[in-house]
Amino acid sequence: MAVERMEYVNIMGPMDMFDDFVLKHIVNRNIHLEPSYSSLDISGLIPFEDNTALTGLKKRMKILNENVGVNIKEYDIDKLDEVFGEPVDISEIEDYVDELEASFSEYQKKIETYSTQIKEKELIIKQLQPFEKLNIEIDEMFHFAFLKIRFGVVPKDNYQKQKQYIEELDVIVVPVSEDDENVWLSYFAPSSAAPVIDNVFSAIGFTRVWISEQVKGKPKNVMVRLKKEIEEIKMAMARDQAAFSELVNKNKAKFDLYYHRVLYLSKVNDIKKLSCHTQNTFYLVGWMPYKDYKKLEKEIESLDHIILSGEDPDDVVNSKPPTILKNRGIFKPFEALVSMYGLPSAKELDPTPLTTITYILMFGFMFGDVGQGAVIALFGLFLYKWKKSALGGIMMYVGISSTLFGFVYGSVFGNEEIINPLWASPLHGSDTINTLLYGAVGYGAVIIIVTMIANIINNIRMRRWGKLLFDKNGLAGLMFYGGLAIIILISLKTGNLVLNAVAIVIVCVIPALMILLREPLENLILRKNHLFPKEKGMYFVEASFELFEAILSFFSGTVSFARVGAFALNHAGLSLAVWTLYHMMEGVGGIIVVIIGNLLTIGLEGLIVAIQCMRLEYYELFGRFYNGDGRAFSPAHITDE
Repeated sequence: MAVERMEYVNIMGPMDMFDDFVLKHIVNRNIHLEPSYSSLDISGLIPFEDNTALTGLKKRMKILNENVGVNIKEYDIDKLDEVFGEPVDISEIEDYVDELEASFSEYQKKIETYSTQIKEKELIIKQLQPFEKLNIEIDEMFHFAFLKIRFGVVPKDNYQKQKQYIEELDVIVVPVSEDDENVWLSYFAPSSAAPVIDNVFSAIGFTRVWISEQVKGKPKNVMVRLKKEIEEIKMAMARDQAAFSELVNKNKAKFDLYYHRVLYLSKVNDIKKLSCHTQNTFYLVGWMPYKDYKKLEKEIESLDHIILSGEDPDDVVNSKPPTILKNRGIFKPFEALVSMYGLPSAKELDPTPLTTITYILMFGFMFGDVGQGAVIALFGLFLYKWKKSALGGIMMYVGISSTLFGFVYGSVFGNEEIINPLWASPLHGSDTINTLLYGAVGYGAVIIIVTMIANIINNIRMRRWGKLLFDKNGLAGLMFYGGLAIIILISLKTGNLVLNAVAIVIVCVIPALMILLREPLENLILRKNHLFPKEKGMYFVEASFELFEAILSFFSGTVSFARVGAFALNHAGLSLAVWTLYHMMEGVGGIIVVIIGNLLTIGLEGLIVAIQCMRLEYYELFGRFYNGDGRAFSPAHITDE
C-alpha cells in the first residue's frame, strides 16, 4: 500500500524501426512518455513531423462509429501483426470513408425526411381533432364570416395561470393534447372579438400553427387519409432503416479493421510528438513501473539495434516520476479522496491507508445507527459492484462502520428501544455526553500525533532535515504536543498534575526554541555561511508570531475534533425528534413520519457528516504532513479514445 516504484527509461533505435517498435512495445504499455526533445542533451536532435491527415480521418471515423458501434480493443503483438500485416494505404481508407459517409448520409437524409413528414401529418391530425364530427369542408371552415378558428400551442404554465381569466372572455377553448411543457389547443372566437382574443393568447405565449392549404375535404375523411399515409411512410422508413442496418453490418468487419489501423497509427503519431530523432536514430524517454520495465527489457532482448536503459529516480535531475497508487481491498475506493486533494510524489507516504481508517472511524462515530448504516452500506454496495463507482465503495465501508457504531449506541433507525446498546446512547446521561466529547478530542490528539510522525517520515525520505527537526509538525512539534499529551494522561490517571522544571524544559522550552530559531538552526545544519537574515529584529518578530500560531493551531486543531462527538449527539437528537413525532401521530401517519424522517436523516445528515469528515481529513490531517504535489501516470493506451 504505497506509491508504485518507478524506473526512468531511455530507448533508442533505428529510424526505420520506429513505427513497428512503438506499435508493439509502447502503445498500450505502462509507459509515461516525456518530451524527449527537452529531456535529452544530444546534439542534432530533430522533432518528428505531425501527420495532420490522421487527426481529421480519426475524427470522421469516430463519428461514423456512432452508427457502426465498433468496440475499441487493445491488441497483442500477434493481432497487431495481423492488422498491420500489409502496408497501410491512408488514401484507400480515406476513399472508403468518403464512400461510407455518402451512403450513411443518403439513408439518414431519407429517414429524417420520413420523420419530418410523419410529424407534419400528425400535427395536422391533431389540429383537426376538435372538428372531426363536423360535416363541412376544411377550406370553408377557416373562412367563416362571423367565426374565427385558431389552432396552436401554448406553454402549459402560462395557460394554467391564465385559464380562469380566459374562461371569462368571449371565446371557446378546446384543449387537444398536452405534454410536460405545452398544451395544444383550438379556440373559437367571434370575428368582432377575434383581434382582442388573439392579443390575449399572444400575450401568454400562444404560437399559431397553420393547417396546410393542401388539406382538402371533410375533417374525418382527411384524418383517415392522413393516418393511412403515415402508415405508408412508416413502412417505407422501416424498409430504409433495415437497409441501413444491413449496410452497417456488411461494412462492420472492414470498418473495424480500418478504424483500428487509423487509431493505432494516430496513437503512434501522438507518440511522435513526444519523441525526437537524429538523421538515423530515434529517441524515447519516460517512466515505467519497475516490474513493467523488467518485462519490456526481456521482450526486446531479441530485437537487434534497439537499446533500452533504465535509471533510478534519485539519479534523474530533469524529471520527476509520475504517481501510481497501489492500494487494494478496503483502501482502493479511498484513493478518490486522496486524488481530489492531490497525488503523492514518489518519495511521499501514500496517505490512503490512514485516510481510510480515520474516515471510516469518524463517520461511524458521528453517524452510528444499525438501520441507517445498513441502508447506506447496501446502496454503496450497489454503486460499487454494478456501477464501479469509488463513491459507492466509500459509502459501503462507512455504512458498515455506521452499523457497528449503531450497536454500540443501541440505535436502529433512530429507535433506541429495539436493541440494548453495547455501551450507551449519546443522549443518556451527562457522563455519556462528556465521555463522547472528551473521547472525540482524545481521538483528535492521537490523529495529530500520528500525522506528525508521518511528516517526520516524509521529511526523512525527502531529506528535508530542517523541517524534520524544527517544523511545528516535525520533531519540535512532536516533543511539544506529544509531551503535553503524556503529561495530561499521567495527570488524569494519577489525579496529580505532573509538571516539574525538567518536564517544562523538555516539553515547552526546548521545542519552543527549536521552532523560534528554525531558520538559523537549519542554516547551521546545512553549513551555510550566514545563520540569521540581515534584519534580525524583524526575523524574531515574525518567528514569534509563527510560534504563537503553531501553539494556537495545536489547540484549535485538537478542539476541532470535538465536532465528531457533537455530531454524534446531533444525530441522536434528530432521531429522538423523529420518534417523538411518531408517538404523537397515529397509525399510517406515524409510519410515514418515521420513513420520511429516516430518509432525510440518511440523505441530509449523512451528507453533512461526510463533508465534515472530509474537512477534518484535508485540514487537520493532510495539512500537517501531506503535500500532494505528485502528477498522474498517463500511459499511451488506445482505449483512451
